[in-house]
Amino acid sequence: SPAPTYAMIMDDINVTICVTPRERFSGSIESLQSIIANTPNTCRLVYVDANSPPDIGQNIKAICLQHGFTYERRDEYLPPNMARNIGLSLIDTRYVAFVDNDLFVDSGWLQPLIECAEDTDAWAVAPVILEGTKHLRVVHMAGGDLTEIAQNGCNRVICGHRYIKQPLRMVRQDMVREPTGYFEFHCVLVRTDRFAEREFLDERLLSNNEHVDLSLEIRKAGGTVYFEPASVVRYDTATPFQPCDREFFELRWSREWSEQTIAYLHDKWGLADDDVSMKKLTDWTARHRKLFEQSQRSWLAQNLPVVIRRTIGAWLRKHRLLPSQTAS
Repeated sequence: SPAPTYAMIMDDINVTICVTPRERFSGSIESLQSIIANTPNTCRLVYVDANSPPDIGQNIKAICLQHGFTYERRDEYLPPNMARNIGLSLIDTRYVAFVDNDLFVDSGWLQPLIECAEDTDAWAVAPVILEGTKHLRVVHMAGGDLTEIAQNGCNRVICGHRYIKQPLRMVRQDMVREPTGYFEFHCVLVRTDRFAEREFLDERLLSNNEHVDLSLEIRKAGGTVYFEPASVVRYDTATPFQPCDREFFELRWSREWSEQTIAYLHDKWGLADDDVSMKKLTDWTARHRKLFEQSQRSWLAQNLPVVIRRTIGAWLRKHRLLPSQTAS
């Protein structure tokens, strides 16, 4: 018999895309249009709008109505996992593709994620995530290393992105479908039947590391996370933030939300008070708070030196001219 077509796979398996806010609202209409343009029209979509500006919200609602999507609005800013749980409550398909509202997708992005999940029985599947502009295709994350170390009665968690800040065309030949330590919520396909058994999307995580938390939960429950290089998406870090983004951005990355989240992670995963990974997370959040202002400068000018440095370093390590790096 002939191999099933993409449309047959979509009909038989059922998948819903769930879009939720990450840290901004500007660009969310263009992001949704990218998803529509590069995804089969048989696919379902649930859009959770957490207090976007009225004009943006009205436009998104109109687009959703036009395409038969579910549009759910809350007139308050929501932590990411709370928004995802609202979307999840409206979904009854076998898979959910969680997507942030600042994500742009390549044509055919969804099919490889589904095929990987079907082939491997993975609980979650992550694509290649690019960052920056659509013209300079630079990797943000292509799978991730996640290590747990028992140390002095505490747990230490070490994680790191693979291929970060390297041009996709120079490293794609090295990428293969494989189990990976963790994903990020920019885009991930997840088996919804696993959520029926446990409450995985922990709403006590207000700001940081929802992705690491869920990856650890999946590992603890005996599931697997896979990386699928045939699927490519882009997290837009190059477009300047707009004034309408400031209030939500500053709440999402606020010191209060971040400190509460980090304290909770310490307790939940039995981390030491001086855990290095949590110190790095605190430092990263402090740096990320400056992104709003930094976005007004050219992304290329800010990041090209890093891209060049990392690309040269990766080449030297590949040819054993530099020692290998450990995840951090």
